[in-house]
Amino acid sequence: MNEKNFLVKGKIKIGFEWVNFKKLVSAVSEKMAIEKVFCLFGGNHKLKRFQIKISSVELVDKNE
Repeated sequence: MNEKNFLVKGKIKIGFEWVNFKKLVSAVSEKMAIEKVFCLFGGNHKLKRFQIKISSVELVDKNE
């Protein structure tokens, strides 16, 4: 499959605070990039989906 790079921005809840994040992921589509971010934060930081808020997903040019 033809994977593209996506920059996903949003907020995660750490303790009582919401912290901004930017995550560069490789995925086939925008929807799959969002799912990958949910999996990464869930696996690495034990966060649930309601503790992750996605604000934007941007396609990133590979030449940058």
